Amino acid sequence: MQPITSRLIVRAFAFALAAISHLASSGYADPKSSVLIVQDEMPSVKVLAAFLQEKGGLSVTVVDQKAFPKDLSPYGAIIGYIHKELAEPVETAIISFTEQGGRYIALHHSISSGKAKNKYYFDFLGIRLDSPQQSRNPVLPGEGYAWVDGEDVTLTLVNLNPTHFITNHNVQWSEAIPYTSSDGPSAEGQYPSISLPDSEVYMNHKFIDGREKTVLVGLKFLDKRNNQLFMQDRAVWLKQYGKGQIIYIMPGHKPADYENPNISQIILNATQWVP
Repeated sequence: MQPITSRLIVRAFAFALAAISHLASSGYADPKSSVLIVQDEMPSVKVLAAFLQEKGGLSVTVVDQKAFPKDLSPYGAIIGYIHKELAEPVETAIISFTEQGGRYIALHHSISSGKAKNKYYFDFLGIRLDSPQQSRNPVLPGEGYAWVDGEDVTLTLVNLNPTHFITNHNVQWSEAIPYTSSDGPSAEGQYPSISLPDSEVYMNHKFIDGREKTVLVGLKFLDKRNNQLFMQDRAVWLKQYGKGQIIYIMPGHKPADYENPNISQIILNATQWVP
């Protein structure tokens, strides 16, 4: 009979070989060590990149779309922070990267009306935005896509999955608040929360891929323009795509969102998470 110590060594060696094999098959670096941020607004990204480098020890490369590299093999994850239009060459590169085993972490306005004209992007995410041309107007829950920002806008995040690494490792949640999941029929419960004042909220992101997504965090928001309360399971989610993963994290309107260490820690965790 093989000694226990020997068996443990063999198992550890086999696990290491499997990890190496996965990286080799994907052709991309370990997302734990090297990430690429593609952005069109630097102030918030500068805060986030500093956190990922200082707290996470990551190698972080920040580019705009014009400087997006053709060779993505040095990066295990791409973090997208694009407010306006997403150039088609970047769009298709991100999709191919993810399908082949990379990780795409979409932040904040990476799901917004600025990408409404893209051919492939929303299908890739499994998202539909109805009537994006009307997105500045108040809406009801379940109607067309809308957004609102300002000093009186508070985005409240609700922790719907208290055991998941991405949203709980080294993340300090605050008081529990009442919340009813939008995955109805659902009963009201009490869930830990984080509130982000002077922020921006996106409403009515509609899933088009059934149960492919795993939702981690919901959003709670009272739109004072029409006194409508939104409780929607859309603030943080993840899904498998090909050999890789897509992770969406809604906060990020201003540098202050990423100056909150809990929000930047969630993004760091998204780079470290092992499926």
